[in-house]
Amino acid sequence: MESDKTRSLMILKDVSIRYGSIKALERINLDIRGGEIHAIVGEHGAGKSTLAKMVANLIVPDSGEIRYRDLRYDQLDYKETIQAGVRMVFQKMQLNQTMTVAENLFIANKQTFQSRGGLFSHKKVERLAEAFLRENHFDLNPRDYVSDLELSDRALLSIVKNLYHPPEILILDEALEKLSAGGLERIILALRELRDRGSTVLFITHRIDDLYMIADRVSVVRKGEILFSDMIGELDKISLIKMAYTQFSNLQDHRTQADEFNKLMKYNEVILTDLPISLLVTNYDNKLRMINESARGLFRIPGGQDLSGMNLEDLFVSNERILKFIHSAMGSGEVSSRYNVPLSLHGQHYMVNIVLYPIYDRSEQIGNMFILEDITEREQLRDQLVLSEKLASLGLLAAGVGHEINNPLGVISNYLEAFKQDKIGAEEKSSVIEYLFEQINYISQVVGNLISFSENRKQETVYLDVNTAIHSIIDLVRFNGAKNNIEIDFQPLDDDRLHTEINPGEFKQVILNLFRNAFDVLRDGGIITIRSTLVEEGGETRICLDFEDNGPGISFDDPSDVFLPFKSSKRTGQNFGLGLSLCYNILNRYGGEITVHSEKGAGCRFQILLKPIG
Repeated sequence: MESDKTRSLMILKDVSIRYGSIKALERINLDIRGGEIHAIVGEHGAGKSTLAKMVANLIVPDSGEIRYRDLRYDQLDYKETIQAGVRMVFQKMQLNQTMTVAENLFIANKQTFQSRGGLFSHKKVERLAEAFLRENHFDLNPRDYVSDLELSDRALLSIVKNLYHPPEILILDEALEKLSAGGLERIILALRELRDRGSTVLFITHRIDDLYMIADRVSVVRKGEILFSDMIGELDKISLIKMAYTQFSNLQDHRTQADEFNKLMKYNEVILTDLPISLLVTNYDNKLRMINESARGLFRIPGGQDLSGMNLEDLFVSNERILKFIHSAMGSGEVSSRYNVPLSLHGQHYMVNIVLYPIYDRSEQIGNMFILEDITEREQLRDQLVLSEKLASLGLLAAGVGHEINNPLGVISNYLEAFKQDKIGAEEKSSVIEYLFEQINYISQVVGNLISFSENRKQETVYLDVNTAIHSIIDLVRFNGAKNNIEIDFQPLDDDRLHTEINPGEFKQVILNLFRNAFDVLRDGGIITIRSTLVEEGGETRICLDFEDNGPGISFDDPSDVFLPFKSSKRTGQNFGLGLSLCYNILNRYGGEITVHSEKGAGCRFQILLKPIG
């Protein structure tokens, strides 16, 4: 007599479905039994997801029959299907982003979480959800909002919410790919527990390795047809790959599977060896097992040198930052990365990006792959272009500074000539001398503002008066504006809270770049309006600077593209498209933001948000 665990729960007989002229599934025959994890595998477009939706009663076949517990399946609507014990976890996660973890569990299990009289109780939801998550060792906080969760935690929740009431059939449509290593391990245990209680897991995937971790039985779907179904223990991995994927199954060479596998491994080894980035492979004990040609050149390791006994750390002596990264990342079991990291080797200095990938055999980590990308030349080029942008800003200031200095110099010269000719009376000398000192101080201030853009000094932060800093920039560029018939209208808010912590030179660089862009587009004159205000955002007060011109606007379909490096709507040969990208990076570094609002032919407005002090 058939046991409860191996009984047929659902039978598909000669099921077919078409989308117009496209054959999605053709004469599918499938027996879905209780008490097993049944994998459906095949390449992209094979019909796996269509099959899953049929089992979930979301799609009715064009022909054939589906019976569930010896009843016709098409007589149930989707709600009745769920009540009958069939649940599906979709590729696109079905979660309410504005609700908590507990509330999402409530949505999926309303009857359990409702209080007497059918009322919704927040306390009961949180209490039951917390107990369920704790008892089953799911690392989720019931009070966290879904919008605040990492992608891997959202993927975990999308599965977990279907386990509170164990379903008769649980369909996973490529639902495990986004889980973290810890989440995957816990879900595998939960699926096995579900199977052992007599339920069925229908597991849709294209990843062969996952089958051998999870599945009891596998069915291969190719071009809308089921090629075969068999117990996973009866199949070797190479044969399964060949049957599931066209590029392998079309091989005409009938050499042994072992020969094909060895050739595949050799082929991969050649590719890795010749990669233009430095790649190293270690075992779990951190011993080097492979190093490609690029890495040998970087670390000056001769081609014939034996790697046995060499540790990854041995290659990074005196590089404390990289060693610290290696020690923290090696045991994490997750992909880890660091960018723009300095590296010193053999008296040479490099800038590199580092990525560490764990290597798994099924669920066991057996080593790590370590990738170094040398970005030294790219960073040097970037620095040169950044300097070009800065010099362009200084060029804008040159005429304005010359004008601002010439005026007080003319005044000083006239008064000195008057002193020389003894034309100033004794009673006037004191006030004239004081006035001359004011002119000298003004020149000093103008020169100081210019130096703040040209010096490569340490990026120290100060408590900056935003209004005063903008006034100093306007003093430097107003001559350029007047010469081009451009009116500059600054409307400052008189409030002591308009102070922020930032490097003053970098802040002025941001404002000056905005002036440069506005001057470039207002070639026939116009108005630049600057407003400083305070706004409430997310419950916090922020300093808001609006920088607006009445020019032709931005020509891009998405105005935000102006913040991309090397993206410029200007046609001048001297523009590299880095100015606004620099503004974005500078403000982001100090916790600020910059956005743009523009319509073609209707001007452009940049908005800067900064954190006030205190």
